[in-house]
Amino acid sequence: MRRTSRWGGIVVATALLLGSGIAPGVAQDKLAVIKQRQDFMKAQGGDVKAVTAFVKGQGDQAAAEKAAEDLVSRSLQIPDLFVAGTSSADFPGKTYAKPAIWQNMDKVKAISTTLHDEEVKLAAAIKGGDRTAAGAALGTAGRDGCGACHGEFREKMP
Repeated sequence: MRRTSRWGGIVVATALLLGSGIAPGVAQDKLAVIKQRQDFMKAQGGDVKAVTAFVKGQGDQAAAEKAAEDLVSRSLQIPDLFVAGTSSADFPGKTYAKPAIWQNMDKVKAISTTLHDEEVKLAAAIKGGDRTAAGAALGTAGRDGCGACHGEFREKMP
């Protein structure tokens, strides 16, 4: 009996030591995931700016084509950026992703697919030089893609 208690104490002590060493590493990894997600979204924003400039007649078609291709290539990756444990509840002030994302991942995936489909139309319109069609696709992508997720699943930033 005494021998079992000693081993139980050793197991508990080892677990505590390992746990205290692992937890900061896990937090660092999750902060890295949050940073990666934020960098990804900033890149999306930069591409949208290039497309918007083209739609307004102020930007270069080649730059807008490249930006639209980037948007199309990334849009279906969005749901994968939301790793469990990286919400605003987990890291207040570091991210504005609402915990509701993880309870509604099917909806997030559907929105991502809608975004992708509109960005394909956007890329085709830009390639054809059709600013009006590009503007319509950009508007729909913004409303039914970016805006749909940000409206429901992103806290307001300070």
